[in-house]
Amino acid sequence: MSTVRATSFGAWADEYDAWRPTYPDAAVDWLVPPGDPRVAEVGAGTGKLTDRLVERGIRPDVVEPDGRMLQLIGERHPQLATHEADISGLPLPDRSVDAVLVADAWHWFAKDDAAPEVSRVLRPGGWLGCVWNVPVLQHDWQWQALRLDPALALPRDLDPLDRLGLSTGVAEQRAFRWTWSLTPQQWRGFVSTVSHVRLLPEDECQDALAETERLVTRACSAAGTAAVPLSHDALCVRWRPSA
Repeated sequence: MSTVRATSFGAWADEYDAWRPTYPDAAVDWLVPPGDPRVAEVGAGTGKLTDRLVERGIRPDVVEPDGRMLQLIGERHPQLATHEADISGLPLPDRSVDAVLVADAWHWFAKDDAAPEVSRVLRPGGWLGCVWNVPVLQHDWQWQALRLDPALALPRDLDPLDRLGLSTGVAEQRAFRWTWSLTPQQWRGFVSTVSHVRLLPEDECQDALAETERLVTRACSAAGTAAVPLSHDALCVRWRPSA
């Protein structure tokens, strides 16, 4: 994965926080261990999954390498322990958490670093839980609007271990479909957080965003609505290290 892309999001942290989608209840419930678990969230971004965990009474240890994104989580949830670090050196004791959760970030990690660190901090029986929001496109105009989103390239039928890029351990996966509705301006904002779009030369980026807004405006006009739906599959994987 491109290091430039992986480290680019903090430069527009406020926009990322405003426009990226959340995660559906069913997916979060499947990823979170039962009872009163201790959870670490790694690569937390601006806290889209963090918000859902806090709603459930969970106080995750939040780990995020970009201080600009981490600051937004700290402002919204000052009660949480936040750590500016990455998965290659988790600031957590051995066997200290019931789950390590990663939302739309596992693909950025070097697996040779990530898997041993996750295994180190997990308690016996604990798991790594990963989720990706993958758009489900049902109209030609949606394909045109989101054509630069790398999430579209994520295969739906991968073995769960292959999806994680791991060769050991036990993994299972589920997909949870959900839908939200966006105005043309919201579609533009959402597409503006796609790294492939944002890292284009400025004139090309603005042209792509303007074209997205035009496409969605036409779709809204045809439907006679102010907003049009976009569906996602929340692709979830739970992984336990080998005993």
